[in-house]
Amino acid sequence: MRQKLVTFITLFIAWIIFSGGISFDVLFVGTLVSLLTTSLFHDMLFRFSNHKLSLLDYLKKFGLILLFIPVFFYEAINSALKVSIHVFEKKPSFSPGIVKVKTHLTNVTAISILANLITLTPGTMTLDFDKGDRVYYIHWIDVKTREEAEARREIIERFESWLDVIFK
Repeated sequence: MRQKLVTFITLFIAWIIFSGGISFDVLFVGTLVSLLTTSLFHDMLFRFSNHKLSLLDYLKKFGLILLFIPVFFYEAINSALKVSIHVFEKKPSFSPGIVKVKTHLTNVTAISILANLITLTPGTMTLDFDKGDRVYYIHWIDVKTREEAEARREIIERFESWLDVIFK
């Protein structure tokens, strides 16, 4: 029950934030959509809740998620600016390619979210994930290095450290 309640509240708050305003229509539709989504996907959104977390732990994780959102937007905007610079170059100076990057994450939800964050960041796109080796195959618009450790630091480390803390 607590898992469903936390899922509903999280989705409802996200709905209000992304709708851009509060009105009766927004609250009504947000309630319906949040209830429907909660009833269908509550067990998928918070898999870590099977660890019997206390309410304080839920609040800490929710606070970390709220703190992580500006970090993601900063990285997305920074990457969008880098890609935009490449668009206006007379002679393209970027070298696209596919790199292999290993993650330290073990939680399935965190691995999925990291893949989506990589794809949502302009200039990178997750192509595949090898479960056995926990390796992402990422298309990178400007491959700066083929060395796995350095590519890891450039592409996923900034997100991975947050997700590791949130989904422990």
